[in-house]
Amino acid sequence: MSLTKLDVAKRYSKALYEALASDNEVDTAKAELNALQEVLRADPELEIALSGVALDGKQKESLLNPLVASVSSQYVKNLINMLFEYHRINDLGAVIDEFNNLYNEKHGIVKAKATTAIPLSHTEKDNLAKSFGKRINAKKVELSTKNNPDIIGGVILRSSDVVFDGSIRTKIEQVKRLLLK
Repeated sequence: MSLTKLDVAKRYSKALYEALASDNEVDTAKAELNALQEVLRADPELEIALSGVALDGKQKESLLNPLVASVSSQYVKNLINMLFEYHRINDLGAVIDEFNNLYNEKHGIVKAKATTAIPLSHTEKDNLAKSFGKRINAKKVELSTKNNPDIIGGVILRSSDVVFDGSIRTKIEQVKRLLLK
């Protein structure tokens, strides 16, 4: 039975996190992993070249070596090399994503999206993030915002498992349903 990309990502990220935590290197490695993720996003052809059949082993290693050299953490170097040797280098991005999810979970960080009818000021965004964090018991909320004038007013907050809909549009719809009963 072969493992899915998500299974591989969860296993490798968990093992990496535990190894880094034991040596108190989590934050340093996280920064390096995120820098690697940016490289992969900037050049999606890199993962394809490293995992494809168009290049021979030496050509792939010449592409891989700068990636390995760009990090100082031996654990991250080992991860890259191991994924390459096991022909799973195309899973590196997913491993980094899962590592970040695990990091956020362990540190009480929640990512959320706020939809508002009008743009929020920096202060309003910070206050909304703090308020939402208290409500869901998060130490920190990383809030991204989006404007949608169709909601008329108020705010809709979404995180991975929580939705608060305080939009005027939803309130109007609720009143409308009550009146039609």
